[in-house]
Amino acid sequence: MSAVKVRGIYSSALTNLLSKNKFKIGQPSNNVKETFPKLKFEDEYATLVYDFSDKGGIVVKGEDADKVCALFRKEFKNINVNTEDSGHIYLGKIIKLDPSTKNIHVDLGMDKVGLLPLKDYWGYVKEGEKILVQLKNEADDYFELSTKIHLFGNHVVLIQKGFTKVSNNIRDRKIVGMLNEVAEKCCKEDWGALWKTSAAEKDEKELSEEINELYAEYEKIKKKFEKEDKIQILSKGLITCYVRFDKEAKKIMDNYRREVKPTIENHHSLKTDRFADIVDFSENLIREKVSEKKINDSINEFIKTRSAKEGDVFLIAEHQLDGTTRFLKGKITEKTDNKIVIKRFLKSGSVMPLLNLNTERGDYVLTTAEEDREYLKNELFSNNDELRAEYYTMNTPVEIQSRKAITNSVKLAATKVGEETGLVNEDELNNAFKKGLINKELKESAEKTAKKLLKELSKK
Repeated sequence: MSAVKVRGIYSSALTNLLSKNKFKIGQPSNNVKETFPKLKFEDEYATLVYDFSDKGGIVVKGEDADKVCALFRKEFKNINVNTEDSGHIYLGKIIKLDPSTKNIHVDLGMDKVGLLPLKDYWGYVKEGEKILVQLKNEADDYFELSTKIHLFGNHVVLIQKGFTKVSNNIRDRKIVGMLNEVAEKCCKEDWGALWKTSAAEKDEKELSEEINELYAEYEKIKKKFEKEDKIQILSKGLITCYVRFDKEAKKIMDNYRREVKPTIENHHSLKTDRFADIVDFSENLIREKVSEKKINDSINEFIKTRSAKEGDVFLIAEHQLDGTTRFLKGKITEKTDNKIVIKRFLKSGSVMPLLNLNTERGDYVLTTAEEDREYLKNELFSNNDELRAEYYTMNTPVEIQSRKAITNSVKLAATKVGEETGLVNEDELNNAFKKGLINKELKESAEKTAKKLLKELSKK
């Protein structure tokens, strides 16, 4: 198994978790080196882990991304994992040409058809003919394909019918010149090289060897394509996983971090809020033997003074299964230490899909977010304060921070409109489980909670 490079606010916790599970760690930061003085590190890596921009999750990209994410699925109950495959090379079979879209339909032996633009194909479109294609992107209903092959190395991507380009992060003219010379010398005719940032750390010999190895692998792929006739994947490309953490996952990582260095209560939750500097300062105090309980109590009191109050605007971030985020914005009408109610005004004439209702002028929703609850409570009112509908949206345990609440939605909802009650989006929940976006435990927990709330709605 190749090494994993870890960066970001979760690096100590994840390095501990990965190394305990026999993953090698490559190119560690100075902080990780100091934290794990007995751990043997690798000079190279083939998988990279780094933070989301909002620090609420991580990106896992590279050769062993699927293995790393398999570990995370086992370790963390409530994470949402979106996986993107690109660069896989297939032996596919032509199904037909669609004249209206000018796309060739290709059978890849999977549940969705592959679409190849006719302009990218040189040859006679014949049903049943085998074809060498590479996966570019995955849409809901099809795979986007190309015959222009990309070969992915650790420091370079070779691009068929492409041109040579150096990463914008490499600014040293001497290094840029060296990389261009290597590409000109080693790239075959009609190929270009995209140099990654890491190429700046390597010498000409190493980079030349990498290019030659990539071409050698490509020759093996072509020979296998010529020899075989069965639809199959010939070479794996890039696997990128987007892992969205919840409150419980952050607590688990607090424990992994605490095993190797001083860690205050709610370390990772505070880091993803607005208090990274306070966290660092407090953990320096722990090293000086200051009482951890006193520090935690002081931090909690300080955060209260910096948190939103009744009348303030507040956000609830619902991270969706597809990797997007839905923000619910409103003014706080009620607030306690573990519960916040916000009033959200709705646009007149908009449709509420969960309820199949059109909103009217002056309609508003009271949304209640309660710490650790596995749902959000929503009540739809008319402009004269009459209750029109109630609905509960299932999610991972709610995390309330100073200016926002965070949760991972699983789409499932229990609703009541008039006297009618029901569960909405059961199919989406099941599909999310089948696709590996959520695990069985989270699916079953959401179903159990939704059915319990549905009973309560039926009694009203």
